[in-house]
Amino acid sequence: MRLSVFFVCIVSLLLLSACGECSKDSDCTAKTAFSAACTEKKCVYTAIPNQCGNLICELPENKCKCPSDCKPACVGKVQNSQYLSQQCIQDQCVEDVASNLIKPVSVSADQIVAGDKFKLDTLYNQPFNMKRDTFNIAVSISQMAPQNRDHHIISMEMTGTTKDGRTITLAQQSVDKYIWSVGSSVQEGLILDFTTVEVEGEISNLVLKTQYEYVIVQAGKKTPKQGVIQNKYKDKFVFVKPTASYQCPASCDDKNPGTKDTCGSQTNYFCMHEPVPNMCGNFKCDGSENKCTCPQDCGMCGGSAGVYLDFVCKSNKCVAQLKSGVKVVPNSIFDDRSLGRVQLNNNYRFNNPFDIGKDRLEIDFKVYRQDPTVSEVAIDTIRLLEGAQQISEMSVDEVLSDKPVTVSVVIPSIVEPEEEHLLTLAVWYRFTQDGQEKTGKFEKPLGKIILIRPE
Repeated sequence: MRLSVFFVCIVSLLLLSACGECSKDSDCTAKTAFSAACTEKKCVYTAIPNQCGNLICELPENKCKCPSDCKPACVGKVQNSQYLSQQCIQDQCVEDVASNLIKPVSVSADQIVAGDKFKLDTLYNQPFNMKRDTFNIAVSISQMAPQNRDHHIISMEMTGTTKDGRTITLAQQSVDKYIWSVGSSVQEGLILDFTTVEVEGEISNLVLKTQYEYVIVQAGKKTPKQGVIQNKYKDKFVFVKPTASYQCPASCDDKNPGTKDTCGSQTNYFCMHEPVPNMCGNFKCDGSENKCTCPQDCGMCGGSAGVYLDFVCKSNKCVAQLKSGVKVVPNSIFDDRSLGRVQLNNNYRFNNPFDIGKDRLEIDFKVYRQDPTVSEVAIDTIRLLEGAQQISEMSVDEVLSDKPVTVSVVIPSIVEPEEEHLLTLAVWYRFTQDGQEKTGKFEKPLGKIILIRPE
């Protein structure tokens, strides 16, 4: 009897639960994101705030974080677009190009400007998402003219032609980086930003202009110059410009301690890498950096400095030293010089290469013949010239005789460790003839002399 009553009670409870009737809270079936309570013998379910599954789309929920609460789903093609579809990226519903529709485009081109052979490598996506993609350029030098150096990339500008024939600027970006040597490169990701009402479109006649400056070194003189590397792209450029904003990438770390990595609304959610002052890797040779302590910012220390010198690192400084096996050749030039009533026998002695730190140009002046009416033959001034440019000058004021009088000329500092110069010696003289002072000047070409400054 008691057992049958027990079974009746159990069956009654199950029927009450199935009908939504209850006698206590535990009789109500549990539901995710809802709290259950037995009120007036009925199960009442109340949504728990800020829980996914409560059928309420609450912040920070969205179509990607909680698709059950936030409708409609983040799927499907974007209206009036061939390439864009709604996708969940970093828990955000955005318009983007499906990965199977993206084709990476790689283009290489060579340009010869002012004797230098530049190589431009370009990599970009087609179609190009203006809210996410960058137009990646790598500029390097495969051949460098001997007199050109210190190539400084200043800026890049990209233009193109719209379907209605307008030429517009797609990107204009400051670069401020150096290409120090053959094989090294400057890499830049151009952010394309131009006004358009189109969700997607085509641009033709893409032209990239790279502004740069460099230095020409000739005869020990540095002359700054400017140049433009222009590259034209044959293929049409397909772009998409989603209406929604994107979030920053998961990481902007470029693994370079010389830059500060930032991203946010101020950068349109693109990664930026700002140089940190006085840090190696900031693309600037600043602070105490040099070619030995920070070659990526200041250039490599090594290789030939000319015919006779090599660059080497010594005590963390880049210095020029004589190459192994270099032989110094003494030069002697004889000059039989007629000055009218006076004839001189001069001898010019110098080393080639000529070390400006220790060598001297020595000149022996000697009176070979002198008219009886002439007295007191003297050298007043000596100047060393290269064309119209004066290299050095010294006051001599030496009276000559039939015995050699030696004068030593010092060549001052040079710009580069090794320089080739075409030098001429100019000599001002005087003598007394019949009681009257006569003055004059003569020049003697010395030919090509290699001046060196080893350390």
